[in-house]
Amino acid sequence: MKQIFPSEISWWLFGPIVALLVGSGVYAAVAQTWLDALTMVAALALFLWLLRRTYYELQPEKQLLRVVSGPLVWRVPVQDITSILPTRSPFSSPALSLDRLKIHYGKYRSVMISPADRAGFLAALLQLNPAIRHD
Repeated sequence: MKQIFPSEISWWLFGPIVALLVGSGVYAAVAQTWLDALTMVAALALFLWLLRRTYYELQPEKQLLRVVSGPLVWRVPVQDITSILPTRSPFSSPALSLDRLKIHYGKYRSVMISPADRAGFLAALLQLNPAIRHD
C-alpha cells in the first residue's frame, strides 16, 4: 500500500511571496491594468498549485519513490538510493522548506525533499532498503 508524505512548508519563506502576488494582483485590478492583474492571478495559481501538490509517495509494491511538485514528477527506484543526508541548501528543489533531505541515487543523481514527517519517511524508506546510509 502506498504511503504519502506531504512536504513541510516554511511559511516564513512562502507567506511573503503569496502576500506579494495577492497585493500586486489587487493593485493591478484597482489600476485597471488587466493584463498585469491576469498575470498575477496566473502566477498565484501556479504557486498555490505547487504549495498544495508537493508530496512524496512511497510505493512499496513497485519499490519506487515518487517525488511530486505541481506538474513535475521524479521517479526514484528505492533500490538505487545510496544515501540520505540532511541539508539546508537553498538550491531549487521539490521541497517547500529549507529543512531538507538530500537523496543520492544512481551514480550521480540526487533530489532534495522536505517531508513534514522526516522520521516516518526515513523509517518507511529504510524498511524497503536497509542499505541506505543516513544521519
